[in-house]
Amino acid sequence: MTQLENRMNEQGWKLLDKKQIHGAHAGNLYRVHVVDDKGRRRAFVYKEFEENRNNEVHLYKVLSKPIGEFSKVVNVWDSVPQALLMHDLGSSLKESFPLLTMEGKKKIIDEVLERLSDLHTSELEGKKDELPLHKLTFEWRDWCIDELRKLSMHVQWADGGWITIIERAYDLLEGYQIKCPLVLTHGDPHLDNIFHKEDEIWFIDWEWAALGSPLRDITLFIQDMYDVELIQNVYHSYLSMLKEKGLSIEAADYEADFNHLYADHLVMMIAWEIHKYFDGHISEEELKRILSFKFGELIKIIEKVNT
Repeated sequence: MTQLENRMNEQGWKLLDKKQIHGAHAGNLYRVHVVDDKGRRRAFVYKEFEENRNNEVHLYKVLSKPIGEFSKVVNVWDSVPQALLMHDLGSSLKESFPLLTMEGKKKIIDEVLERLSDLHTSELEGKKDELPLHKLTFEWRDWCIDELRKLSMHVQWADGGWITIIERAYDLLEGYQIKCPLVLTHGDPHLDNIFHKEDEIWFIDWEWAALGSPLRDITLFIQDMYDVELIQNVYHSYLSMLKEKGLSIEAADYEADFNHLYADHLVMMIAWEIHKYFDGHISEEELKRILSFKFGELIKIIEKVNT
């Protein structure tokens, strides 16, 4: 009997089948079907963690209540292989979002922002010390420059000035101190990690959860949006949402955190998209479109902070 079968038996269930889910993610993911203790056929996702990418196990253990309200995790195993079991939520918003009308996009964005505002105003019940503190570092800058240099050796359209733009951005970020209140942040709420199921928004992959500015999540959330109007709507509406939930932030502090965290996450995603291109997950034309937009946004942030 396999480890997975044993673990399903612990739940009182019989494993019917499993199928590996392939993609650009850490660890091994499987879609599994079981018959539960009431004879019902049910679908779940089983995730086995890589040895150096297992922070999520600890977080689910110590923050099961606040995180549990925003995820659909059923069980977590700390023994080898470390793993978790969650409800099968279907397809992520990454697949459906581009197909929506503008009004449909705005509607789902508002639903996600409402959930994030609930997360950012949730009680941690004395568990703050269990969370790492998110800090701006030069990690993404160094990775991005490496990826850009690699890209320039493979395609003729890579702009030689892109590395200078990255360096200018981090001249602004050096020494920046977060100004907004520190809250529980998901740390990676891009559309691949957000699901709409049972008329509710759910988040997966809490590996990078940490205490940080609420703008940390917001500037990651907008990374899958390639429309200035949508990004501006997110920026303006989220401050009001937080205020309605009792978290008041000065407009100047909100803007400062947004600008600096957006710059950092733009650089991170530029590196990640190039990495995905070399792994065969996106096309050259798609990469060109993505880099054109993100460098345009990065230049705007640099100019705004410098004025």
